[in-house]
Amino acid sequence: MVLWLKKKWKDIAFACLITCLFLLPYITKDFLGIEHDTFFHVSRIEQLSKAIQHGQFFPAVYPYANHHYGYASPLFYSDVFLIIPALLHLCGASLAFSYQLTVGIASFLSAYAMIQLAMHITNKKGISYIASCAYLFSNYRITDVYVRGALGEIFAFAFLPYMVLGIYQIIYKNGSWITLTISLTFLALSHNLTFLMASILCAILCIISIPQLNKEKYMHLFLAVCFAFLLSFFFTIPMIEQLRSQQFIVDYYGSNSNLAANAMDTWQYFVNETIFGYSGNTLEHAKTMTVNVGWFLTFIPLTYIFTKKKNPFVSTMLILGYICLLLPSTFLPWDILPLQIMQFPWRFNTLTVLLLSIPASIGIYSLWNKKYVSYIIITILSIECIYHIIPCYSRTFGITSKTTWQDILDGKLCDPCYSAYYVRVELAGGDYLPLNSPDFRLRTTNIKDSSGNDLKLLYATDYDTLTFNTSTLEKDTTLVLPKTWYKGYTIYEVHGKQKTKMDCYANYESMVTFKAKKNKTYILTYENTPIRNVSFIISGISLIILLFLSKRVK
Repeated sequence: MVLWLKKKWKDIAFACLITCLFLLPYITKDFLGIEHDTFFHVSRIEQLSKAIQHGQFFPAVYPYANHHYGYASPLFYSDVFLIIPALLHLCGASLAFSYQLTVGIASFLSAYAMIQLAMHITNKKGISYIASCAYLFSNYRITDVYVRGALGEIFAFAFLPYMVLGIYQIIYKNGSWITLTISLTFLALSHNLTFLMASILCAILCIISIPQLNKEKYMHLFLAVCFAFLLSFFFTIPMIEQLRSQQFIVDYYGSNSNLAANAMDTWQYFVNETIFGYSGNTLEHAKTMTVNVGWFLTFIPLTYIFTKKKNPFVSTMLILGYICLLLPSTFLPWDILPLQIMQFPWRFNTLTVLLLSIPASIGIYSLWNKKYVSYIIITILSIECIYHIIPCYSRTFGITSKTTWQDILDGKLCDPCYSAYYVRVELAGGDYLPLNSPDFRLRTTNIKDSSGNDLKLLYATDYDTLTFNTSTLEKDTTLVLPKTWYKGYTIYEVHGKQKTKMDCYANYESMVTFKAKKNKTYILTYENTPIRNVSFIISGISLIILLFLSKRVK
């Protein structure tokens, strides 16, 4: 460790420096602006901290969310990287600080990762530091952090360079497959859509590099992909299981998203200011958020064409980068393309930033090939970063270190639902609510019969369990409990110390429903499905095997 620090301390120091510059609005002001998805991710930290308090580091359902009806976002949106901020919050750190620190860690890892990728390809510090600044300060990433609050994509930025590095190591350096394995795994746990795009990019880079492949390299690529799949098994397989169990809001609205309306018009490629607006090409320019990659990454990569010694891998990055740059354009027939899963065509700019940072840095550095060039370019990029983050200081809607989650639920900042039929501050778009969910604002939290009538049945809750007795029932009755149904909810009939498992299902409103007998005691709880339990075992065994193999690999 000491030797590694001696070797990498300059890279670490530089990554820290530009990360601090990027986070100036967080560092210099006790304020976290509430942007598109900020409430949702702050809520995840709050809910995960409660789960950990009850001994659950990998919960499936947040039972307190959405008026205590529960929400299973951990099954669809991995919380692995929120464990540290959740623990900090448990130790007394504010939600605002916990969130800001999370963004800071992801930003540092992003800056450092790009330095390592560029160093392996060019072996030049100057180029690597330029690439790191270009990557961290890109317009698209600034919008992700300060306008969208897209924490999943922010984490993905930290692992994308390592994915490319892993491919480069295997194909061009006969190196280890461990880097590619870990990066793919972490991408899968960061953001589903970015992982999907990254996987396609990974496949394309491998296909293009077929002439350089041999039996050993094929085997390394195979091992990397297999182990990444197995390591992320505990998340991906239970997610698929849940998606197949019922129809969710994301299934409906995702398949009906208007891609053409969110494609990038020509003028959107040249906007060079931070705009706190929304997605789309039909809004007023002043209300449309900036989703381009910035002037530097749009034009400067072309200078790579004039370099004398070209790296085939970097040339491939240049070509693919510009393809990704043009893909979100309105010139493409997005209204007929079957890519609704993307939600927004401009998501391709995540890959654009990744692919063009190194060609741009090599190109601009090679024009003069002087050390002072890197200082000049880094200074210019830093000044531009400051220019883009200054508007963040004018934000007035946000939280401070004194704000608690209860303040938000009590409506001290805004209506917690603001026009949604659920608690929007906790669920955002409610993507993982069942499609036929009721209006939670109007629904009481009483136990009901199958006709929707409130029953005089009292119940006690203990985090994720609900206990009640049916002594007041006159006859056996179908009961509807105040919990949103997800596969895994289980009801037990209690006989002293004995428990009998009961069948439960989702009613027409996707509430947990079962046939109850009179004068009995029941317990409702969420239990991991057999598939989720087996998935954890498979991922755990795979991790042990990987740790063993990593000791044998340099």
